[in-house]
Amino acid sequence: MKLAFLVSGRGTNLKALIAACRSGQVQAEPALVISDRPQAGALQVAESAEVANLLINAHDYPSRSEHERAIVKELDRHEIGLVILAGYQRLLSPFLVGYLYEPRLGQSRILNIHPADTRRYQGLNGYAWALKEGLDETAVTVHYVDEGMDTGKIVAQAKLRMYADDTLESLQERGLKLEHQLFPQATQKVIEELQQLCAAF
Repeated sequence: MKLAFLVSGRGTNLKALIAACRSGQVQAEPALVISDRPQAGALQVAESAEVANLLINAHDYPSRSEHERAIVKELDRHEIGLVILAGYQRLLSPFLVGYLYEPRLGQSRILNIHPADTRRYQGLNGYAWALKEGLDETAVTVHYVDEGMDTGKIVAQAKLRMYADDTLESLQERGLKLEHQLFPQATQKVIEELQQLCAAF
């Protein structure tokens, strides 16, 4: 199966997922990286890993629809089976979610990771939210993407303990380590499910 990654940021999860593919933990080919931002460090991560990468700058298109149609064209051209949002900071439209909908799965073929329990908090800055709430523990969640913000079905989740002396930096550091473990595991789980569904038909 060929994977595409949509990215906007530094690319730490992208790097972990590419490494998991290369080690065989994730049994798929990292085939394409698409960024919506020219300054995204993830493009350099992809370049260093010799993964095909493209800038499809959102500011170069008059509408979100046209921007996403340009993305879909590349997904088709590279025969992508599963799309991973690895630090992608744009909410997907119903067009793109619907285009990647897999009826046999009952979900889109899109995964995202969220630094909180999506049943408790949706949106940006999940680690900052957990600190503000004074929680004893928070979570990292991998979920399918639907038309809402962080509202899709949960694929996998791991708890993240919090300490009284945690700062945003210390919590993010531990959280990222957990993300880098959980995201490959959840991705492989979905790949196996998709393969089983395809074999059954």
